[in-house]
Amino acid sequence: MNTPLQKIFPIYVFAFAFFFAARPISDGDFWFHLKTGEYIIRTRMIPSMDLFSFTNYGRPWTAHGWLSGVVFYALYSRLGFNVLIFIFALLVALAFWIVFRRSDSHPFIAGFATLLGVWTVLPHIGVRPRVFTLLLSSVFLAILIRYARSGTGRTIWWLVPLMPLWANLHGGFLIGLALIALTIVGIPLDAWAAGENVHALWPRLRTLGIVALGCALAALLNPYGLRIYTFPIGVLLSPVFQGVVVDWLSPDFHQPESLPLLLLILLTVAVLALSPKRVRPSELLFFLATLYATLKSQRHLVILVLVAVPLLADHLQSWLESTSFGKSFGQPASPDATARQPILLSLLLLLPLAIFAVKLKSTLFAPPRQELVDVPIKAVDYLKENQITGNTFTDPNIWGGYLIWTLPNNPVYIDGRDVYPEAFVKEYVEIVSGVADWRGPFDRYGVRIAIVAPKSLLLRGLKESTGWRQVFQDDMAVVFVRQ
Repeated sequence: MNTPLQKIFPIYVFAFAFFFAARPISDGDFWFHLKTGEYIIRTRMIPSMDLFSFTNYGRPWTAHGWLSGVVFYALYSRLGFNVLIFIFALLVALAFWIVFRRSDSHPFIAGFATLLGVWTVLPHIGVRPRVFTLLLSSVFLAILIRYARSGTGRTIWWLVPLMPLWANLHGGFLIGLALIALTIVGIPLDAWAAGENVHALWPRLRTLGIVALGCALAALLNPYGLRIYTFPIGVLLSPVFQGVVVDWLSPDFHQPESLPLLLLILLTVAVLALSPKRVRPSELLFFLATLYATLKSQRHLVILVLVAVPLLADHLQSWLESTSFGKSFGQPASPDATARQPILLSLLLLLPLAIFAVKLKSTLFAPPRQELVDVPIKAVDYLKENQITGNTFTDPNIWGGYLIWTLPNNPVYIDGRDVYPEAFVKEYVEIVSGVADWRGPFDRYGVRIAIVAPKSLLLRGLKESTGWRQVFQDDMAVVFVRQ
């Protein structure tokens, strides 16, 4: 590739990553994060107990993404939702630009792998705290891999001050410690495979050990102390949360949104098998560890992608170079063609970028529609207009986050926060799945309003009950009020 093209192409990769990542606000948890940020900014206090439900009000709550909520509300209150979408798309693009720069392959190949990675994470990004984990994991990986291969550089110490920032932005900060641990294991594996003296690696491993300890202690710089560790570990070990929360379930490869993940896994495994280039043991360790974590829980696929994309790009190039097509692929073009390539490629890539820009203006940066944001906007507007207030039950539970933000006078039965005890969550799941009778819990907790999806198993029971009256219905939600 000629020099002008080398300078232009990464810009296009970044631009395409940005446009792919620019998505409407569709995470139901976004709204309670936004409300939490508003509470913190207005009261100058970080919550330590549940403030939003009527079923568990006052229960201890570790708001592990409290700083993300502050960022959300600070940006929204001054600049609006559109700027939030824009900034978080930039953060995703930056994370993948770092991944793109980690690859040693041809820019076209690295660009293909990078954009496949962006496509893979689309269902798990947007305006949500997880984007901070995506970006910081990308930074950690870049620093750790560089240090593992060179053994020098002061950038490794930047991980320590980054850790408290990560710990206050998202509970995924534990991934940072896991990445350091995998690096400590991977360095001697690489040396052993290369026939090098493992004992000579002790200074490098000692430094990483100190960094790991420093990061673990730095994460304690948060409002909740040790609870920042005990709380997410408790969620990880909970069979109820692991069995019912969608993010914690294994990927469902029958769903269309899992197709790019399946494609990424299969392509990476294939090129690792076909490539004449030998994979480093540390690279294989990272890939297998993150692949296992992803197959166990789909929320971890954002880390698998960061690991797999450079592997896919580098070993795809190695395999292509061993084929007749690959040998001609890298041959220089004629002088005339070389001069025309940047112009032709730029024009070719500008067209889809223009289409993306038009689409963004007409969808993402237009007034929010409930079909895009996936919350019952019209039902909630009806409650507002008719001043219908009271303890509110929602099915699905994720709608509770939207009520927390937009209807503070309607405390929720449950929402997407990890504040609710296991027995309570289990009872809720049994209610909405038709296993348990809803009347007892509704009476016990004093539910006054129920907002359910048209396919909810509760719909028929509420319609047939003489104690409840339907007051609203559209394609997304049906609203009932206690008589």
